[in-house]
Amino acid sequence: MITINASDIIKKPSYITRPTEITLVEDVKKHIKRSVVLPSALYERVRDTIEDEVYMMNNKQALSKKSYNEFLVIETISEELAK
Repeated sequence: MITINASDIIKKPSYITRPTEITLVEDVKKHIKRSVVLPSALYERVRDTIEDEVYMMNNKQALSKKSYNEFLVIETISEELAK
């Protein structure tokens, strides 16, 4: 895993266009992580989980805490069954 900033991207765009490992993009001034770039092979393995979490984050106001917890239980069971 590597941490880069915007100037690193300008110097070597392949950090973003062809990542070989997980790449964290850091805000130079605030020194906080702003983005994560995953290699495509890794993304393919975790895509469903990421998409589910993004959906939940985008719709968290519509769902109650109880519904979210039920979703997590169902997700965990389905992952265990898939193994």
